[in-house]
Amino acid sequence: MRSLTYLTLTISLSLFLLLGCAVGPHYAGVPQDKLPSRFKNAFGFHRHSKETAAQERKPIGPWWEIFHDRILNELEREAYDANQDLRIALARLSEARAQTRVAAADFFPTVNLDPSAERQRTSNTLPFQRGKLIGPNPFGGGSTGSDLVLNNQPLSRTYNLFRFPFDLNWEVDLFGRVRHNVEAAKATVESGEADLENLRLTVTANVAADYFNLRGLDAEVAVLEQTIKTRRDALEIAQERLQAGLTSELDVVRAQSDLAGNEANLISVQRTRGDMENALASLLGRTASSFALPADPHVPEPPHIPAGIPSQLLERRPDVASAERQLAAANARIGVATAAFFPQIKLTGAGGFESADLGLLFQAQSHIWQIGPSITFPIFEGGRNTANLQAARARYEEQVGNYRKQVLVAFQEVETALNDLRTLASEAEAQGRAVAAAQRGLDLSAQQYGKGAVTYVDVLDAQRTLLSDQRSSVQLLGQRAQATVQLIKALGGDWR
Repeated sequence: MRSLTYLTLTISLSLFLLLGCAVGPHYAGVPQDKLPSRFKNAFGFHRHSKETAAQERKPIGPWWEIFHDRILNELEREAYDANQDLRIALARLSEARAQTRVAAADFFPTVNLDPSAERQRTSNTLPFQRGKLIGPNPFGGGSTGSDLVLNNQPLSRTYNLFRFPFDLNWEVDLFGRVRHNVEAAKATVESGEADLENLRLTVTANVAADYFNLRGLDAEVAVLEQTIKTRRDALEIAQERLQAGLTSELDVVRAQSDLAGNEANLISVQRTRGDMENALASLLGRTASSFALPADPHVPEPPHIPAGIPSQLLERRPDVASAERQLAAANARIGVATAAFFPQIKLTGAGGFESADLGLLFQAQSHIWQIGPSITFPIFEGGRNTANLQAARARYEEQVGNYRKQVLVAFQEVETALNDLRTLASEAEAQGRAVAAAQRGLDLSAQQYGKGAVTYVDVLDAQRTLLSDQRSSVQLLGQRAQATVQLIKALGGDWR
């Protein structure tokens, strides 16, 4: 009954201590700085911030579907499933989740079973075995006058010892070391989840950017092929005029030179397209040798951008969410370092069976047990705990700087993408007018050349101007699509 009472009191005391308050700073969210109230390249923007963006953000959806391109949709789904960087990130996330379970295991007691069987022989020649206290001396002899010591008692013997013990060890988390460890591990997992989302966003954005770049090159190839066909027709006309004595050989040579230059430009663009196709294959998790994308000169018009973009969309950015979770983890680790200054309380126990006779090992008379708390006070650590606390605080300040940097990068990327879209749209409109004017100039030059009013040099200049404007026009269309992709990425996956 006394042992049962002692056990009850020990467990009650341990549970009471377990309810104690953890030491260390409480995480109250990220430090708030004064940020711009609106984007300078968009109207109607109002800032709205939260402290737990990482916990409230939703997974990134199939944002690429806004382009309504079937082939792009297929490529994105393939990259989502097969990209090797994403597989590596998934493995890292699984590791972080397992580490959280490792940290949470400290909440529970550890119980070990350590059975053993020994056969041993004791010595009779060791100092502490040359005498043995066997009880009161009836003759009143000995140094105390009451105890009998036999100096020559034979103690050497051979015997078996069978043990079947259970050991229990449980740390009472009075000062929050375990709780802060688990808190830091969970925040690290949430940061890893945000990193995975960021990688998915980066991979899918790179696939879209490479795809639109490829389509822009296809459009450029189409322009060059049409131009080459026109140049060959012009060369035939020049040769016919030479044979008819209506022009000089110089016009033919110029036509041949212009045709060869356009053919060289076509080969250069095709080489660039091949390199881009190989890069796209790697993003899809394919070998470059097994991937080929049929040419398609169609480049979709960029989706319409709304006049105002709400500020909370920046919270969708997974890199910002990851930085915030890393900040929370660093804050929790300050609590771990602070807890090291306080005593460590453990509840230890052991129980099982012990006997020299294997047949009696699991009998009631062979049952053994012990239980009791222990406490360790950190008296002198050589400055280790102080240094660890200083390092934890420094890492927290580092994460504060990293978070603020990510916010600045977010604003920069959104502003850059908005500026690119706005200026590229104006540039594309102007370039369209330039193409129309160049086409009209070529038509007039060709008519006047046929009448002998101008030289072939004037026709060549008009052709080169039109080709340059056409190539610039299709390049701008591809750049606008890529700028749209970069804006979506900058906003964390969408603007809706």
